[in-house]
Amino acid sequence: MTEKKNWDRRSFLRKAGQATCALALGGIAYRIVGQHLNEDTAGPRSRYVWQIDPDKCTNCGKCETGCVRTPSAVKAVNDQKKCSCCVVCYGHISNKQIDSDKIMSDGERVCPYDAVTRKNFSGGKDGYFIYDIDHDKCTGCGKCAEACTDKGTKSMFLIIRPDLCLNCNSCDIARICPEDAIDRLYIGPEDDFKGIYELEYPQNDMNGYGA
Repeated sequence: MTEKKNWDRRSFLRKAGQATCALALGGIAYRIVGQHLNEDTAGPRSRYVWQIDPDKCTNCGKCETGCVRTPSAVKAVNDQKKCSCCVVCYGHISNKQIDSDKIMSDGERVCPYDAVTRKNFSGGKDGYFIYDIDHDKCTGCGKCAEACTDKGTKSMFLIIRPDLCLNCNSCDIARICPEDAIDRLYIGPEDDFKGIYELEYPQNDMNGYGA
C-alpha cells in the first residue's frame, strides 16, 4: 500500500513538473511573439537585418505587397546629399513643365499616396526645396524611387526599416524579388545603441560627481 502511495506521489510530481515547464515555455513564447507583433517593440532581435541593394533594385513594386506586414516595412527615403533640391522634383511631380506657383495645387503627384513632401529651403517659389518621404503614408510602392532613378539623381530609393521589420528567418519579399536585391546583413553584436557609450570620469577627478 505504501509503495503505491509513493508511486502515485512520484507520478503526480512528474506531471506537475511537466505542466510547470509547459506554462513557462508558453509564457516565454507569448512574450517573444507579442514583441514582434507589437509595432512599438517590433524590430531586429539578432545580429542581422534585411536590406535592399539600391544598385540591384528596379522598384518593381513587389515590396509593397510581398512583406508580411501591412503596410510594408519597406519605405522610400531621399538622400539629401544626392538630391538636387529642384523646384520640380521627378519623384514628386510628373508634369515637369508646370508653373512654379501651381506645383502644390495642380501638380500631378508621382506617389499615389502623396507621401512625398516638399518644403521650401530658400529663394522663394523658384528657389531650393527639401524633399522627404512621409512614412506614415508610404507603402513601399517605389514609384518615387523609380522616377528619380530613371530621370533624376537617384537620391530616392527603398529601404527596409529595421524598427518595423520582424526580422523573419526567411523574408517573403527577398524570396519573390526578381532581381535578388534583398539580403540579410550582419550589423554586429546585439545592442540597444547606447550600451557601448558609457560616461567615464577620471578616477582622481570626479568634477563634483560621486562621493
